[in-house]
Amino acid sequence: MRFSSALRTHPAVLAFPVIGLFFAYVFLTSTRNIERLIAVPWPAQAASYAVHAPVPMAAAAVAALAAVEATRLRALGAWELGAARPTWRIALLPVLIAVLCLSVLTAGVTAGGLWVVGVLPDLYVLHLMGIVVVLLTAHAVIGFVIGRRLHALYAAPLVAVVVFVGISLPLGTDSYWAHHVTGSIGWLGFGEAYSLSMTIAAVLPTVCLALACVVLAGPRRVRVTAVAASLVIASAGLLGAYSITKDWRSIAPATKGLAPVTCEGSAPEVCLPSAGSAHIREIQDELAAMTDRLQAKGIIAAKPTRITDLTVASAQQIGARGEQWTLGLVPGNADSALRENIAIDVVGMPCREPNWNSLHYNTLWVARTIGVESEYLDWLSHETQGFSQGQSKKQLLAEMTRVNGLPPQEQKTWYAERLQQACRAGR
Repeated sequence: MRFSSALRTHPAVLAFPVIGLFFAYVFLTSTRNIERLIAVPWPAQAASYAVHAPVPMAAAAVAALAAVEATRLRALGAWELGAARPTWRIALLPVLIAVLCLSVLTAGVTAGGLWVVGVLPDLYVLHLMGIVVVLLTAHAVIGFVIGRRLHALYAAPLVAVVVFVGISLPLGTDSYWAHHVTGSIGWLGFGEAYSLSMTIAAVLPTVCLALACVVLAGPRRVRVTAVAASLVIASAGLLGAYSITKDWRSIAPATKGLAPVTCEGSAPEVCLPSAGSAHIREIQDELAAMTDRLQAKGIIAAKPTRITDLTVASAQQIGARGEQWTLGLVPGNADSALRENIAIDVVGMPCREPNWNSLHYNTLWVARTIGVESEYLDWLSHETQGFSQGQSKKQLLAEMTRVNGLPPQEQKTWYAERLQQACRAGR
């Protein structure tokens, strides 16, 4: 059959407008909050958010439509040509058309997500889409083989449900390894991309299952050797992926630190992702003044030499200890960078299990020192349900007023003693 003829009659092409409308709805509902989730634009992050929801649906659709086409070819007698034409050549064009249709729709959702965020695709986005295409191809092969053996009336809905549930259901379980082997596209963070291990784990079980289906469907009659070989291939794919992911948590170990970084100033030097560094000079000035005030109050012994935003730090942990600090500074303007969470980070955990209510005094003192007292009090009011837990707002402010009237050396002593009290009062 010619490509043009196959294109006109293929069920994936006929269903393309209906599926396209459904994918448009998925795009509108799944990307409406994407800008809130992404503080600084990163193409691979936006693409992963955009395709996370559509991929299970695309896989289910491509498997079902391939099954329908396989049944239609059987009704037309195409499989009777097996002696004159290899079976794989008969199956190749229908599978490719199904994959092409669903890949175009998935790519459209991806492009829409990039457009909402305002970034262009890069190599990491193409890598992500390559994974999607491989998965769709494997699912199309599985559906086609099942459709060749069974009737489309029950084969198509059956394979669609099994594929969708098989990809989506493990995401709600506590078996974290299962989150990464079903072919679901995981969410990436800023400066991250799929690592080699993540890529292999995502595609290996599905590809091996597709190969197993091909082996099983090869002979006209099902043979014991074909069944055994297919079980070995499918099991090997799943076990191989399990061996890679068995120690992973819900967030897979992606390749990190890929985003370009811009550093500015000294004492401290401030490093931000280049995409969010438009106001880096202002942030550096504010952080320099902030650390000066913290040192003068005795809250820190020495100023840090470098402060790095956590999105581009080598260790993804917030910390304000030592010469190099890691803080949450994005989205890149001085007002939002100096929020109440910096005061919380500066106080940190002075011991393993401090009394958090006692630490409120220290954190409020730091917040007052760096000029974010009102922001911290708003946050604390929310955390304590309107100061119904721990100290009242009046008690906290009264203590701040009292300490503010003490000589500088006594203020330093008070701060250190408060930290010790919090640790002694802890569990």
